[in-house]
Amino acid sequence: LTVGISHTDGGAAATSTDTNTYGAKYAMEAAGAAITLAYTNATTEVSGAQDKDSDSMGVKIVSGDVSMIISQSSNEAANEDVTGQGASISYKMPNGMTVGAYTFKSEDDLDPGEEYSRSGFEVQYTIASGLTAYINVDDYDYKEGTSNDASSALSVDDSGTNSKLTIKATF
Repeated sequence: LTVGISHTDGGAAATSTDTNTYGAKYAMEAAGAAITLAYTNATTEVSGAQDKDSDSMGVKIVSGDVSMIISQSSNEAANEDVTGQGASISYKMPNGMTVGAYTFKSEDDLDPGEEYSRSGFEVQYTIASGLTAYINVDDYDYKEGTSNDASSALSVDDSGTNSKLTIKATF
């Protein structure tokens, strides 16, 4: 079990933006799998307005060559009430290649119809000792919905796909 807590003094009391943060992580073995549970929470005081609150929790399960992660988060602030959920899985193949995929979706309950989703996959392959190739394909979709945010004039619906090849050399 690992636990942490912190406090950041934001300055003068009249304009206070103090932040309190805490988190915990617990790792265990069950049925031959390594399981890690984690949780974090942060609150930033906002003088004269709604505080900024966020929290995240997740579970990671590793069994042999398979790894899975499931997560959930929330963020509340002035004009924001965002929740998100994500999941990923990866598999280390016997030939040295690792393949993985993920998905994530969030939505803002204060802005009807505003949502963001992202999904993709990665292939990692060791070409030679110290030389690894990564191929990523990432697909995203943002829908502004009926936004109440002051910056909504700058936001538009957007979607697309990104692809990337990275060669990493270590010496």
